[in-house]
Amino acid sequence: MLNKRGQEVKHIKEDDLKRIREFLKLKNKVVFLSFLNIGINVALRISDLRSLCFEDIIDNRYIEIKETKTRKKRVVILNSNVQKSLKELKMYYKSTGYSSTEGYIFKSLSRYNRKYLIDSPLTNNGVSKEFNKIKDMLNISYPIGSHSLRKTWGYTAYKKTKDIAIIMKVLNHSCIEQTLKYIGIEEEEINNLYDEIII
Repeated sequence: MLNKRGQEVKHIKEDDLKRIREFLKLKNKVVFLSFLNIGINVALRISDLRSLCFEDIIDNRYIEIKETKTRKKRVVILNSNVQKSLKELKMYYKSTGYSSTEGYIFKSLSRYNRKYLIDSPLTNNGVSKEFNKIKDMLNISYPIGSHSLRKTWGYTAYKKTKDIAIIMKVLNHSCIEQTLKYIGIEEEEINNLYDEIII
């Protein structure tokens, strides 16, 4: 879960998430904004998120995939934020001449791809570059990257429910300690302890 600079990426803080969304809207980065919004709501690994196709969506309500890493079948419910992002993305693709019913959900829209309407997914490298650009442009003080989306889901779900067992299950981790470390709770609690314990 290291970024290009060899740093452990973190979950995205609420205020920064708001700023990132506004920045992407302003820059008309429709595909990446949808990638961000959907990614933080479905908790999939980057390999599975990137390779999602419109054909994986069933009844506009859920997706059914086989996870690349675990080979396990997984059903993910699409909440209202995901559905809204998908609707906006489909409208955008229609305006560019791409299909909004088949092919990759998160298309790489390089000049060449757009010219010939080539349907290929965002690349890992492209996603990393975009996150590094966002981090630099918005002066975000901690490392972020593609794994930040999954971590943000885990962190937010834990803060809301405190149910680490169910979060561990969703993230497909083998132990609670792994999940706490992954979503940054352990580190946050240790730092808070240093702030609170004044001797």
